[in-house]
Amino acid sequence: MKTHPSFTCWQCERTFGQVVDLTGDPVLLLECPYCGAECKVDLAPYKQPVVTVMRGKETGPGDVRYELPDSIPTSEPEIPAQSI
Repeated sequence: MKTHPSFTCWQCERTFGQVVDLTGDPVLLLECPYCGAECKVDLAPYKQPVVTVMRGKETGPGDVRYELPDSIPTSEPEIPAQSI
């Protein structure tokens, strides 16, 4: 499922929109178009299971929807530790 939510950059705090695909992993890595910072977005807190109330209709384990706020906050991605 593709959507066009708004994100707030963790570094410059400006809001930008980007088309994202919400299928699969709920963690996204985006780039801020204003300052170029890499932004991590975790959509897991906004994930809601879909409940079907029709008889004879089964929902699969992947049936979810997202309740997204007007602007989704981003965070700085973790930099993996380098081994010496």
